[in-house]
Amino acid sequence: MLLFQWNALRAGDRVMVHDDHDPELELHGGAVRLVQTRQPGANEISIRLDGPASEMLRPRRQAVHLLPIGPGFPCWRCDAIAASPTDADHVVAA
Repeated sequence: MLLFQWNALRAGDRVMVHDDHDPELELHGGAVRLVQTRQPGANEISIRLDGPASEMLRPRRQAVHLLPIGPGFPCWRCDAIAASPTDADHVVAA
């Protein structure tokens, strides 16, 4: 996410985030819950993930995607997910 997009986030904004503690690098939905402005520089953002655990994260801005996710901004995490083999790729024909 670009710095101007990151600093424009407000509480309640919906985003997708890569959890740095998730070895799968999967995207998780969530909502911005806390914005601490920093001048100059990048704001500090807290995101509550969707789901039963509703975990709070303070991700780096490069791990967050605005919704809807569109083309044009490369993400090495998304590229790694797309390049990883799936279970279907391991099926051997008999």
